Amino acid sequence: MWWIFFVLLIVSMAVSGVRRAQRAGVWSWSKFAYVLGFLALLGVIVTAPVLLMDVNGRHFLPVYIAAWIVALLLFVWFIMVARRWKLPDGRTSLEADKEQRQK
Repeated sequence: MWWIFFVLLIVSMAVSGVRRAQRAGVWSWSKFAYVLGFLALLGVIVTAPVLLMDVNGRHFLPVYIAAWIVALLLFVWFIMVARRWKLPDGRTSLEADKEQRQK
């Protein structure tokens, strides 16, 4: 039953974040869809070894660890790329965030 509370908490945090970004003029639905697709890819990378390999096999653990390392490296790379995204007014997301914090 606790998982329902956490799902509702995450959804409410996401909705408030979207609304805050829309008010600040830094929201983009296409980039949001891109982020969701990228997160789905990371989910596939991490769960594929569990679904496709014998969990008790001798190669499972090294493959599973490698999948997590690849997913984490891709996540770090994605964050670095997303920080350089340009907004419709030409600012980067870092510049917009700095301006928003100064207000």
